[in-house]
Amino acid sequence: MASVNSKTLVLITGANTGLGFEIAKSLFARPNPYHILIGCRGDMGRASDAISKLEQLSPESMSTAEPLSIDISSDESIAAAYSQVQQKFGRVDILVNNAGADLDTSVASGKLTPREGWNRTYDVNVTGTHLFTTAFAPLLLASPSSTRRLLFITSGLSSLTEHASGTSARYALAPAGVWPKPPAMWLAYRVSKAGMNMLAAEWARLLKNDGVLVFDLSPGFLNTGLGDDRATGEWRDKSKIGAIDPKIGADFCADVVEGCRDAEAWPLRVLRRDSVQPW
Repeated sequence: MASVNSKTLVLITGANTGLGFEIAKSLFARPNPYHILIGCRGDMGRASDAISKLEQLSPESMSTAEPLSIDISSDESIAAAYSQVQQKFGRVDILVNNAGADLDTSVASGKLTPREGWNRTYDVNVTGTHLFTTAFAPLLLASPSSTRRLLFITSGLSSLTEHASGTSARYALAPAGVWPKPPAMWLAYRVSKAGMNMLAAEWARLLKNDGVLVFDLSPGFLNTGLGDDRATGEWRDKSKIGAIDPKIGADFCADVVEGCRDAEAWPLRVLRRDSVQPW
């Protein structure tokens, strides 16, 4: 088997579950050799379990993986993860900003106050994503690869154009003569991901002259645990409200990792699987 140093080094935040795990699974099933850092917050046993599952699903894979403890809402965790990767590898070839938070359900159930839910959502999806990228950008720039890539995972709900025109998913006008008005579904999540789109545009500007390809990807409404009430640990099957197999979104993201959409990297656009998402 090829040595780790000869493989493309991919760091995926939030990779022990959901879309992040599915992206790792898609890459494991492909012929190109990767070494994937499985970013995980909290119990690292979950990352080890995810890696065991990857190896079981693709026993002939040329790819390998190892766990990385990283909580992007913690400066100390970001610094410790950076130190670990810098000392061991000195580089990252592909950085995938997948870790995200959707706490609207926890607010609706009363497990979090509105301020707690909004602040935590923004802390992960915007502030944490930015600070994590800032910390790890030097490792991207240190990569000798000619195809260094930085990926942001956004949402179809983040489009200002579609929301303002009433064409966004599950859009409905508020009834007249009542207060409080019902908020848009997943409102804190929508707003934070719209902010993250601006963040991705800024990173595209920052890294353009360094040759780093920056992508803002909208993989679709996927049937994962994102948006479930984390306080209860309850997973909801979202297929009945239009969620699709997460493998579909993961394969799209893995295609981007492998360079299939490089021609669309600049100027930055929000890429869907088969179209460009309006800003």
